[in-house]
Amino acid sequence: MESMSHVLTLSCADRPGIVAAVAGHLFEAGYTITDAQQFDDMETGRFFMRVAFSPAAETAAADPSLAFKPLAERFGMNWSLIDTNRRRKVMLLASKF
Repeated sequence: MESMSHVLTLSCADRPGIVAAVAGHLFEAGYTITDAQQFDDMETGRFFMRVAFSPAAETAAADPSLAFKPLAERFGMNWSLIDTNRRRKVMLLASKF
């Protein structure tokens, strides 16, 4: 299985074309989608999406967040991008209780 290198999460007002725009943008930037989920909240009219992707070729954009900003502005998205290969600081606590 191919390791995921980035995870994009986003939310915005629901409207047609969001999934196509995100997928097309990632393709044009040289990435391949490895996992995707989406959800429409009918009560609030919000759209939520989580997309995991990795470089499809050596020509993939070096910083996907810079290339994604214009698309996010066009749809009014709240979004975050996580590099899954970056190590995170973790603290484990244990109690004898």
